[in-house]
Amino acid sequence: MMKTPIYDFLTEYKNKNSTRFHMPGHKGRGLGESGSIAAFDITEITGADFLFSASDKGIISESEKVASQLFNSALTVYSTEGSTLAIKTMLFLAVKGKKHKILAARNVHKSFINACALIDINVDWLYPEETLTSVCTMRLSASELEKALTSYKKDKLPDAVYITTPDYLGNMLDVKGLSDVCRKYDIPLLVDNAHGAYLNFLKNNMHPLALGADMCCDSAHKTLPCLTGGAYLHISYKAKDEFKIRANVKEAMQIFATTSPSYLILGSLDLCNKIFSNKEYINRLDKTCKRVKQLKSAIKSIGFDVIESRNTEPLKLVLLTGRLCTSGKEILRALEKHNIYCEYADISAVVLMISPDNNEDDFNALLCALNDIKETITNTPVSERIEDENIYIQAAEKKMSIRDALFSKSESIPIDNAMGKICASPVSICPPCIPMVISGEVFDGNNIKLLKKYSIFSVDVVQYP
Repeated sequence: MMKTPIYDFLTEYKNKNSTRFHMPGHKGRGLGESGSIAAFDITEITGADFLFSASDKGIISESEKVASQLFNSALTVYSTEGSTLAIKTMLFLAVKGKKHKILAARNVHKSFINACALIDINVDWLYPEETLTSVCTMRLSASELEKALTSYKKDKLPDAVYITTPDYLGNMLDVKGLSDVCRKYDIPLLVDNAHGAYLNFLKNNMHPLALGADMCCDSAHKTLPCLTGGAYLHISYKAKDEFKIRANVKEAMQIFATTSPSYLILGSLDLCNKIFSNKEYINRLDKTCKRVKQLKSAIKSIGFDVIESRNTEPLKLVLLTGRLCTSGKEILRALEKHNIYCEYADISAVVLMISPDNNEDDFNALLCALNDIKETITNTPVSERIEDENIYIQAAEKKMSIRDALFSKSESIPIDNAMGKICASPVSICPPCIPMVISGEVFDGNNIKLLKKYSIFSVDVVQYP
């Protein structure tokens, strides 16, 4: 039977009804009428172990070893601060003692930019040739990566290649092909897999580690039955053996982390191990993936476009609204009137994230709501509908490093006054928190139009003396 050492410890301690002269201040009683949440919330008391200096025989270390077995990694460590902490750690490990240069696909999360500023990493950006359909998506191919790496002299190669897959719209890259290219150049492949932790438990394993990634972060809370903030950092066997990444992972992580990690989140990560070791979850996941396929067909029959291809992750449902000449945000607001709340919406898309814990009532409610909404859209005069202009992220002139720009003296100005000025703070919307303009880049006609498209009318620029 799968062990749950962290959860077992928390349960045992809760049941003791101990007198608590330690943090947190609620003392196991002060949250909610029953105090049921607070009772499990503790600090690093005797026996509770320490996340960043876990004993080999401690409950956290034991639980992480179980997770490592489930993900088939050389090492899996927990984060209670989401993938953001894992990304910072991953980048630190990749560049420590090296050039501090990363080659990255441009659709990175804002946490990547912040990490580069903190660690002082220089980034060479990859802009794939395929026309982009969203600020979220970059369809980088293995041949494009090889072409980029070929342009470097051998002693100038980047310390690592960094990609985001799946992205916010569910697009998945060819991790196997990209990994093969990285291997030819003896460079580690780092993957932000925040949206794809569940891919490890599909009957056809599609997790980046299984496909050749060297380091990878997963936001467990995004797709798994885990509390918000729960995440993993995985180190592959190749990274451990060939790139010697292992020994200092916890030491690196604690540079960026709080010294008070949440035991509620650790307990939920621990319970996930038990859930995933049961074939019932694998079967439920498989059935849910098949049900989402059926759901997409039903939604298309109503008249909505959905993103659907062999490169789309199976549990993400993305409605495209361009053909309907309406905004994704309008669809979002209409769904909320039906008491249906989605992950994200922008001008052209609505993102819905599905898990095995969604049920038939959820799916039926969505179909009924979309039927009503489609009828309303059909009855709206064409002149009142929205035409979407194709403006996407393009390469901008770089005048300063990310670190220098972000730490410089800055001022906030109207976007109309930003032409030719240098971006200080990265500009993004949250979610999906993908910077449309990055610290150190120059505001130009394209990115100013892009920001206006997403209703961003004020930006921070470098202020010169």
